[in-house]
Amino acid sequence: MKTLIPLLLVYFLHPFSVYAQTVTATGDTLDNAESKIRQLVQKEGGHSCKIIEARMGNKVHITAEIVPE
Repeated sequence: MKTLIPLLLVYFLHPFSVYAQTVTATGDTLDNAESKIRQLVQKEGGHSCKIIEARMGNKVHITAEIVPE
């Protein structure tokens, strides 16, 4: 029983400790915001990214998930 409780805690808390790294950029144009995202991904050591959110209005806002190498 003494080892069961810590194992259950690890089992239930592990999914909350693993988060994908994201980057966010804004720009005047879509090309400008995408360029900033690419630069941030390279700076963070990522290989590529997956855009998970984008909004356009007066400015363009993009959030992307970094895909590690």
